[in-house]
Amino acid sequence: MHALLSKGPARRSAARAAARRQRARGGAVVVGDAGARATEVLDLQRLAGNRAVTQLVRTFDGNGHSGSITLHGQAEPFFDGGTAKVLNPGVARKKGCDCPQDEPCMTGTGTLRVTYKVEVTITMPDVPGGLSACQERRVRDFLRNVLGPHEQEHARRLRTYDGTTSRPFSVTACGRPALDEAVNARIHKMQNDEHDQRSADAEKKSAAIDPFDRPVDLSCT
Repeated sequence: MHALLSKGPARRSAARAAARRQRARGGAVVVGDAGARATEVLDLQRLAGNRAVTQLVRTFDGNGHSGSITLHGQAEPFFDGGTAKVLNPGVARKKGCDCPQDEPCMTGTGTLRVTYKVEVTITMPDVPGGLSACQERRVRDFLRNVLGPHEQEHARRLRTYDGTTSRPFSVTACGRPALDEAVNARIHKMQNDEHDQRSADAEKKSAAIDPFDRPVDLSCT
């Protein structure tokens, strides 16, 4: 039996994970309803003029000494698809098959061992500009003690994809060429199906701790 094993599908599931979890990439978002805020700004422009409104918006966005922002990170997984090896391969003749005389019935057996590994890249947002020293300290403390551990927890959950599995297989075909082809088709399907399930389970565990919208209070001088 000749098993043509490869490293695996090497699927880049980062895009799928990001789309599924719908998590914001590293950056800052001002707290508040965008539509309502736009209406309020227009009303203020009519009453107080553009200059006064500009100063008010700066204060609200954290460029002054009040308001709050939300910061988001991103944990991107790259699932390797698994590295496979066939243990104890064997080939034996089998009776009772409906095979041509020159293509004897044969059975290939063995154990498929696959080791799975995911690499996780964590991207953290930068500290927004225009903050006071006190506000910068609050943001850095948030990144270090709140958002950072949250992204590490995403990474921990995504790494549940890691591990090694061993599963037996048995394939029957007519003739050696057909047997080799059938064995390779079986073990690649086993590996691909298992990869799909492991990566989906890991992404589901990671998505369970989102959404994560923890505002950073910038009401300090």
